Amino acid sequence: MPLDAAGTWPTPTSPAWDVTCRVTVEEVAEIAATTDPVLRNLRITQAYHDLSIEMAELLGPDNVSWCCFGTWASRTAGRFIRGEGIPRMVRLMTAFAHRVPERIQAVGPQLVARAVRQVGDNVSIGNRMVFQDLGLLYAQLIQEYTGAADPTAQDHALERCVAAVGTDATGQGGRELLIAAVHSYHAAMRARDAAERAEHILLANLRIGLHEQIRLQETITEALVPVQVSPLASPMLRKRLTQLWRTMATAHLMDLRMPAPDFQQTRRLTIQHLGADIGRAALAVTFPPDLTHLSNIELKALLYDIDRTPNTVLGSAADDWVELSDRMNFIADLFRSWQQNQSLFQQPFTPDQATAIRAGTLPTPIPPL
Repeated sequence: MPLDAAGTWPTPTSPAWDVTCRVTVEEVAEIAATTDPVLRNLRITQAYHDLSIEMAELLGPDNVSWCCFGTWASRTAGRFIRGEGIPRMVRLMTAFAHRVPERIQAVGPQLVARAVRQVGDNVSIGNRMVFQDLGLLYAQLIQEYTGAADPTAQDHALERCVAAVGTDATGQGGRELLIAAVHSYHAAMRARDAAERAEHILLANLRIGLHEQIRLQETITEALVPVQVSPLASPMLRKRLTQLWRTMATAHLMDLRMPAPDFQQTRRLTIQHLGADIGRAALAVTFPPDLTHLSNIELKALLYDIDRTPNTVLGSAADDWVELSDRMNFIADLFRSWQQNQSLFQQPFTPDQATAIRAGTLPTPIPPL
């Protein structure tokens, strides 16, 4: 883990700074090809963490790259992939039973089991799909920029990274978003001061996040389609169930589990519900000083498009996670408020678990998430 026992950032030569586990382009492909969905998720989570440490070598330790958010989102996704949300879904359906038709209440347990499988299957598909795109991008970027100390070498690294970006799998400008993100990370490495660097990194992270969410649109939609009780259900009933389920799931079921500052010692997580404003449990949430007053024109333009409540976390809650605009409104404030929180650099697993996962085997027991 990057943070030492005292909570301070160690030097790159400290044993706490683990840069020995390089994630190569070839390893990304091998991890994505893992057939066991549980093991694949654990390997993806660990790879994102390793990539995040390597990105900090390039960008400096003050700001996190998208890989840190990817680490903890993937770790959270593991709960759904393993079906650990069943008890919570039962409580959710019980709490909202008065809003569900009686004939649906009668098959509640079966619906819960089917819904968990549906969510888990689609989360697993999305977890793998995003890693194939972004794990590859970051491994390539790290490979090209490591050791490129002077501006000329960095310019050549930029050219090679841009050339390596694949075709647009989204059909919605995905390739252009990834290329623009690489340019923003490149600019961050050249930045003259801390605030300029932070803004370039936030812009890169948001461009990556937008690409990710566009790619995930189909799987998120499929995950949050209510399980049909009968193929004879009327269109009106299906529409009612769909909106009810999306609203309930966004507000009460779906969350992101981020590490508390003392996570390495306590395994304690901070739960951020997707249907609640960022940091709702901590009302004093603010943006870091380097990201409070923005000057980067491209960053301000992107935030104008995706952040419905500029310069505040109030109103960041999502109403319907299926809606791309809801997701990006939430993500804009999440990324901005957490960007300089070094807790995100912590190792997501214990040392023994990480060793087993890196070796391509399931740890015993499987990490509770």
